Amino acid sequence: MGSIYIGIVFVIFFLTLMLLAVLRQKKIKFYIPLIIYIFLLSSYILKVLGDIKDYQSFNKENFSNVTGISINDVMVEYDKYQSIFECLKYDEFTWVNHPTKKREYFINVFTHEKVYKFKIWNTFNEGVLIYRINDKGKEFVTNRNDRILQFIE
Repeated sequence: MGSIYIGIVFVIFFLTLMLLAVLRQKKIKFYIPLIIYIFLLSSYILKVLGDIKDYQSFNKENFSNVTGISINDVMVEYDKYQSIFECLKYDEFTWVNHPTKKREYFINVFTHEKVYKFKIWNTFNEGVLIYRINDKGKEFVTNRNDRILQFIE
């Protein structure tokens, strides 16, 4: 989730610098770069709103809708793994300082509506990091949860 906010700050900063640089040129009328600035900024904000909606869809999913769970492409009995989805859904922004990966796991949670994808890193220096992977393949680090190891090892 932090990458979404960093992206917003970067785009606003970059577009504002570009607008100021273009406005310093006396040959171009004021309203043309302003229209382009507003168009680019609003299109990026629409993209961000879509990313946030997709990100939050993980939090709203109910475990009763789950039809199956796979860990590293191996289907498991989700009766034994009912609390794994709640551990994966736990959402807290974390700051990751160059994790050193020990093992990597991929978990897919199948529901009636869609497949929720997660990547789990067991690291040497940061604990267990949980990444959410959206439909476009973008990854978001959501939390550190060492309790998840009891389900996947």
